Amino acid sequence: MFSACKPQEVINPINESIKAHIRLNADSCRSFIQRDNANEGEVYIYGQADKAFTDAKVKFINALGGSESVWFTLQSTSTGIFKGKFKLQGGGYYPVLQLSKDNVLITDSTIQKSFNVGEVFALIGHSMAEGQQPYFLDDFDQKWCDIVKWDFPGSNNAFWGRLADKLKGRLKVPIRIYNTANGGSTSEYYGKSAYGLEFQSTIYNWRKNEPFSFFEGRLKNDFVKSGLRAVLVMHGENDLPLPEDKIVEYTRMYITRTRELLQNPSLTFVISKCNPGGTSPNELKVRAAQKRMLNEIDYTYLGANLEKITGAGYRWDGTHFNFAGLEEAANQWDIALNGDFFAKAKPYLSAR
Repeated sequence: MFSACKPQEVINPINESIKAHIRLNADSCRSFIQRDNANEGEVYIYGQADKAFTDAKVKFINALGGSESVWFTLQSTSTGIFKGKFKLQGGGYYPVLQLSKDNVLITDSTIQKSFNVGEVFALIGHSMAEGQQPYFLDDFDQKWCDIVKWDFPGSNNAFWGRLADKLKGRLKVPIRIYNTANGGSTSEYYGKSAYGLEFQSTIYNWRKNEPFSFFEGRLKNDFVKSGLRAVLVMHGENDLPLPEDKIVEYTRMYITRTRELLQNPSLTFVISKCNPGGTSPNELKVRAAQKRMLNEIDYTYLGANLEKITGAGYRWDGTHFNFAGLEEAANQWDIALNGDFFAKAKPYLSAR
């Protein structure tokens, strides 16, 4: 943590002939961070100027929630690199950077890259969570609501952007949701692949620890940098053939493995009521398993009541959501992620 700048004498205006140009290194900056329960988080800025300077400072202008920071001193090197870690209140910010050489200002500019202290979520689930063409919602505030999708054709925002919009409006902080769900997956595939155990699937290769390996890759590369409030779970429709005890066991397996990898035994998993909502023996079995998880697996929380979203008006093929279904799914998740949830769910905070 760097201290705030001390009062300085007035610096002369910029002379365009000596003006320095700066560039932020996006990969080295930590610009989206999970806030703690005191509504604070530590961002990291890293960049380089094309001219030598002797002093560097930055302040953060709040654009969503939060409050404007004081001026902070940046650490710098002889090669023109500047960097620093700074604790900010929950909100979205733009940095104002000033570089000077011998008390002559050579840069004074607002950087058009946001730095965010907010709420971060990841997903485990099947196609209901991943989203399915052509039904997805893209009309949300994409400046302060960041949906991180898989890097392949067809990956979409599903309804998560709409949920992020609702949370942003209510919490007044930026929202990031990693859409790490995998269509066609089951609790069995996730649980067994988390430990390299064999299962039968025409979609996923258990020898490559799929589908959990996809989620694990994001965990190791992204979650450890941004932190997480919780993992949202949407399994149910594809679990209908599984025995009740096995659904609970497989869920416990992937939850345990995720917590082991993050070295966070209290990471919250939010279990949605994700099933068709009928009364067949298989549907009752899935419903019972999901209820048991909340009692038998520590640090789990009741999620969205998706089983109430039924009928052709919401599910175009009897299973997957149409546009109306997506809207209602976002509503149900917004209801579930209430004040009680944020009070009880202790976030995983980045150690980097």
